[in-house]
Amino acid sequence: SLDNAVAAAFQRGMENFGRPWYRPRQLRVFRDTTDLHASGDLRGDIEEALGRSAWLIVMASPQAAASDWVRAEIDWWTTHHGGERMLIAWTDGTLAWDRAAQDFDWSRTDALPRAELERALTAAPGSPRWVDLRWLRDQLDTDGPVPADDPQLVAAVAEFVAPIQGRSKAELIGHHLRLKRRRNRLVAATVVVLCTLLVAATVLGLVAEDRRVAATERQLAAESRQLAAEAASIEGTQPDLARQLLVQAYRLSHTEQAVGAILGSGDIPRVLRTEGTSRAVAFSADGRLTAAAFDGGVTLYDTESGKAVGTTDGPRASMRAVAFSPDGTLLAAADFDGRVHLWSLAGKQLKHLATVATGDDFLSSLAFAGRVPLLVVASSRVTVLDIRDPRRPKVAEVSKDVGAGSDVSRDGRLVAAAGDDGVRVMRLSASGKLTSAGTLKDPSAVVAFAPNDPLLATADEDHTVRLWDIADPERPRLRSVLNGESDNTSVLADRLIAFAPDGKTLATAVGLNEVQLWDVSDPVRPEQGSRLSGHTSLVNCLAFTPDGRTLASTAPDGALARSEEDEGKADGYAKGTVRLWRVLGARASSASDSVPAAPVSPQPFGRDGQFIVAGRQSTLWQVGGVPEPRRLPQPRSAGQGGQLYTFSPDGRTLAAGYPLRLWDASDPSRLRPLTDDRPVDDGMEPVVFRADGALLAMAEPSGQFRLWEVSDPAHPRARSTLKGSKAGPVAFAGDRDLVAALRPDDTSVQLWDLARPDRPVRADVLRTAPARAESLAASADGRTLYVGDSRGTITAWDITEPHRTRQLGAATRHSEAVSHLAAHPDKGLLVSGDRKGDVRLWATGGPAALREAALLASDVELLDGLAYSPGGGTIAVSSGSLSTELWHTDIDAKLRELCADSASITESQWKQYLPERPYDPPCA
Repeated sequence: SLDNAVAAAFQRGMENFGRPWYRPRQLRVFRDTTDLHASGDLRGDIEEALGRSAWLIVMASPQAAASDWVRAEIDWWTTHHGGERMLIAWTDGTLAWDRAAQDFDWSRTDALPRAELERALTAAPGSPRWVDLRWLRDQLDTDGPVPADDPQLVAAVAEFVAPIQGRSKAELIGHHLRLKRRRNRLVAATVVVLCTLLVAATVLGLVAEDRRVAATERQLAAESRQLAAEAASIEGTQPDLARQLLVQAYRLSHTEQAVGAILGSGDIPRVLRTEGTSRAVAFSADGRLTAAAFDGGVTLYDTESGKAVGTTDGPRASMRAVAFSPDGTLLAAADFDGRVHLWSLAGKQLKHLATVATGDDFLSSLAFAGRVPLLVVASSRVTVLDIRDPRRPKVAEVSKDVGAGSDVSRDGRLVAAAGDDGVRVMRLSASGKLTSAGTLKDPSAVVAFAPNDPLLATADEDHTVRLWDIADPERPRLRSVLNGESDNTSVLADRLIAFAPDGKTLATAVGLNEVQLWDVSDPVRPEQGSRLSGHTSLVNCLAFTPDGRTLASTAPDGALARSEEDEGKADGYAKGTVRLWRVLGARASSASDSVPAAPVSPQPFGRDGQFIVAGRQSTLWQVGGVPEPRRLPQPRSAGQGGQLYTFSPDGRTLAAGYPLRLWDASDPSRLRPLTDDRPVDDGMEPVVFRADGALLAMAEPSGQFRLWEVSDPAHPRARSTLKGSKAGPVAFAGDRDLVAALRPDDTSVQLWDLARPDRPVRADVLRTAPARAESLAASADGRTLYVGDSRGTITAWDITEPHRTRQLGAATRHSEAVSHLAAHPDKGLLVSGDRKGDVRLWATGGPAALREAALLASDVELLDGLAYSPGGGTIAVSSGSLSTELWHTDIDAKLRELCADSASITESQWKQYLPERPYDPPCA
């Protein structure tokens, strides 16, 4: 096997020796062990091959010497060609030449057959040419294959090729090496060319892939924006589908439009669906349960989740009105057959107690008389039921004919009954007796008492709402008239008007299917608020939750089916709906929570955004880790007129000025003063911390800002004054030694280098003239300053090099002065507010510097505060209505909320909005 390996290596070396790679072989070497095909006449085939050959190479070894085939081939060659042109390749054994005898020393030679070689030498006397290849055999045996360009192999091959080609060995080797160098250069050039082509192809491929990815991203972004726009157009009529489209829009691409729409999705109404036409709705005293009356009874829902948690037992009837007792232990409902049903309520479990007939054909309203065990129901007359024993209710009083709806004051002492000839106001005794107290000459169909003030709202068949002062029921005084719309003919509804629990907001059903909110905090001058639209049928009942943050409206919107099977039903009223609208006062609101205090400072949030301080007589609230904001002990105000409080970035210190006051807020429920907190005459001066909390700026009565070192809050040190600055907005550039403040003329912004806080140096002046600078905010990295001005423009400035600032861009979406700015502490987001009350969200960075993401709120009354929480998860928006809205900005939480509050998009809806994509519901 080794002889074969040596022969194979030698054969390749000879055939390729001195041959350019692009030319065919000049030498063809025939080997009897590999180049013969299967044949019945092997000897004949060998002899034929030998006959075509010009040279014979004998592989000399003891094994070859003993081979009959080798002997036969040598003998044949000598007979036909003589002893010439025979070459010997010595691979093993011994080969010894006797020069004197001109023959091999056969006493020592065992690698060749003696007889055949003697005959060949006789035919061609002289020493035969041979090459020692024993080293090749040894190397193949120990190291494996030998490279074709091995110098020793090349020399051995040249030894044989030289006589065959008739050229010298040196010439052959030189030619072979020149070809090798040429080949190497060609290979190198080829590799370079191929690598260049590969790099070019790779680059072109990457560029093409980048373009393809960019094109795909643009397409996805365009689809995302389109879905966000589609969602906005149907959020009133199809809120479930709108939520699903928003989730899918964000799923396709995180565009500013999708992000903004998701953050502002809180004002999309949630929908509770009833099995029959929904007629009325009521909330439990704690607001956790919602009761919806429909054709088959009453269904209880968990208000927060919107899930049905129970249905009334007992007689099934078409319910017309529903109410919870003030203590939350009873549920009452009135039906179209004139009966009143009572259930006990323990947790979420209902148990039927009694049913009592009133003698009327149908009942339009019912209400509990405050804490008194009386239930007032109305139809064509008012009936008072004694429910001291709810298992055995009895009629305590029946009034004369009065008309349709009625209501009971919160204290249970007055009853108002609407009628065609006016509104009768009656006193209700603890025993259930009714006595006349006064009459309003106002033909009405609906009445409603304000919860706190002696105010009564009435609505006639044209839906003109009037507000009456009935402090003296015998002498009612008309305060104002709220003109409605006469399209809504559902005048028999008992709750087409409803007061919020604080009595400052009134909701009225208007038109065919809309709800109008009114600010009636001043009954003489009520102001129109938001209009809520989306119902597809007549609104027939309105009710507020006890906290006033949610308004419920009912309508037979059965066309809004929940599944594809329902979409094919012919009866459009197979299902009714209760819509839950998030409101704040007289405005629709997307805010997640609110606290009844305002304004807020630029840094009102405590540790991890869990706490907030708000108000001039500041109140402290826990807003994280609790179901709803919880008020904490109030910090003592150092200023007689109140102060704005500011938390340090780590939430451990609370500060206010002027003068500077500091508290240890490690435990916000137990504030500990670190400085003198005795009352002073002045106050309300803004205090702002640097991002590291070691330095703060506080405005002084002189109108300039003073810098304080507060690394040790118990021992604050005044460092310097920003001369020429003005009390007003101030912004530190992140944790850099740089602060921005206004000049007294408001026409420019000064940048101060605070490398030495005791000697601040004015680095640059950013001019806003002719507009006045109104608000300031710096990006989280401190490299960009945003300036809001009196003309509604927000300008972005690059302040990376404070002495060489440059304008990056501007946005002009606000129609009035930009009074407040707040930058996200980590992400490229900015929130702005103007004097009109519009609050906008911006994406920052990129070529445009500012790109509007969403209009978060509009017409906020007297916007007077705007701030991000430390982690950026909440935005606080405070207003002159003495409330601060809290907007949660956790997108993942918002997406989960959108999915939880909506039914999955159907396949037919998917095909309508995403026809090119396979059905894949985003919330599945």
